Amino acid sequence: MNGRFACSGPTKRLTRGAPDDRYERIVTTLCEAFQTANGRRVSWRGTQVYSLLRFTVNDGDSIQVTRVSASPIRAQALKFAVDRGEIRANGVLVPAAAVWTHTAPKVATLKIVGKRARSLEVWNAWSVDGVDTSWIGNAAMMVESDGQVHTIRCSDGVGKVTFEDLAVRLEVTAA
Repeated sequence: MNGRFACSGPTKRLTRGAPDDRYERIVTTLCEAFQTANGRRVSWRGTQVYSLLRFTVNDGDSIQVTRVSASPIRAQALKFAVDRGEIRANGVLVPAAAVWTHTAPKVATLKIVGKRARSLEVWNAWSVDGVDTSWIGNAAMMVESDGQVHTIRCSDGVGKVTFEDLAVRLEVTAA
């Protein structure tokens, strides 16, 4: 296993004409692409996609999370964690928060708490038979940013790559 990615590893095939029988990697899932690149950002069919997003934040900043659309097939979520700080969600102070499609309102506000807080990490998750799942299969996020407003389109790890499983708009407002 490499970092957070629990992939079975890239498939290999024989490269034709290679004099020393070298193998060439064929990446078949986004998880394998992230694992092969040993990173949180890769190019997938000409577009930058992410396994983990990181935004600069400070104590007192607000994050407005607006659900744009979500797949009705599985519960989807965006998860949030702050380095050296906490998140106030629904009046409760927590080290990490999840905004789930089946339990959260369409618009939710998170508050960054911590004098040493510097970055907010964001990743997508989904539920399969009640099991909270992230970073496997074809999980990734596409991001369109306009200043402090970020539209995130998520592909959960189930089945083919589709960035239609969850779409969320994040707006970061400085304290």
